[in-house]
Amino acid sequence: MSTPFLSVRNLHVDIETNRGLLKAIRGISLDVNEGQSIGIVGESGSGKSITLKAILGLLPKNARITSGDIFIEGQSLFELSEKARRQLLAEKIGIVFQDAIAALNPVLTVGTQIAEIPHRRMGWSKEKSRERAIELMTLVGIPEAEKRLKVYPHQLSGGLRQRVAIAIALSGNPRLIFCDEPTTALDVTIQAQVLRLLLDLRQKENTGIVFVTHDLAVVNEICQEVNVMYAGRFVERGNVQDTFQDPTHPYAYSLLKSAPDMDHQVERLFSISGEAPDLTKTFVGCPFAPRCFAVSDLCRTTEPDLLPIRTSLSACHHSQNYLDKLSEARA
Repeated sequence: MSTPFLSVRNLHVDIETNRGLLKAIRGISLDVNEGQSIGIVGESGSGKSITLKAILGLLPKNARITSGDIFIEGQSLFELSEKARRQLLAEKIGIVFQDAIAALNPVLTVGTQIAEIPHRRMGWSKEKSRERAIELMTLVGIPEAEKRLKVYPHQLSGGLRQRVAIAIALSGNPRLIFCDEPTTALDVTIQAQVLRLLLDLRQKENTGIVFVTHDLAVVNEICQEVNVMYAGRFVERGNVQDTFQDPTHPYAYSLLKSAPDMDHQVERLFSISGEAPDLTKTFVGCPFAPRCFAVSDLCRTTEPDLLPIRTSLSACHHSQNYLDKLSEARA
């Protein structure tokens, strides 16, 4: 088999907090091939954004990777010097943050910001970098690109600012783009436009995408594979169609059940009772057990591994029994 473009192996991340040491990431593994789109979903605080920051070396000062490894095209990032690691990541991976207005520099024109990487890092002339900025602005669907080179971020709408952020992420010709909830602050119309843009980039440029979100509809729209995250680890992984049709983990089922379905009207949406565990405290067994409708004594004493079940991977002791019951209910 070919080497994945990005490979994360058994990654652990700890964060020092006022309440104690928080085990933010607890042994996740992830492979992303070139041109592949992968979603990471879960509740707030499950570890989605920290995962991206750990891979990119953007963790806050109070956080650190305690074990695991990260590979780009088979090269371990931890075998490189800090300078070489940053250069490799900057060349291979771009990132689009949730809040474009906070990510963009308010005192620089958008054209200057898009042209910065080609000019400063890639050594292109100012004129060639300017032409590249116009090309990228056109590519991401910004009308009258040449005229808008000299505008500032606050002079653009939220949708256009997010397109500028995507153009900046693309300016270094990355093979993979990390999207950290880039559509959360946008209205549904602009959100749809940004998603279509990302799909076009994947199809036309063969750009890989890792899309972090809490919005299951977005994952269904843009991703081929989904990783469901809970309490700092993946509890289910599978292709989007199979996972959404037959989730193998009760948490994944609960997330899907709690999302509105326009095809089926209900008086009250399903809700997941309780709260996610406090990862500064030691717990025994499955972290979802206190909230799970399929819990057993085994769940309260032993945390399950992420193991194959049908076409997916699931971290549940009772995945097969649970799926059988769902099949019986449907029959």
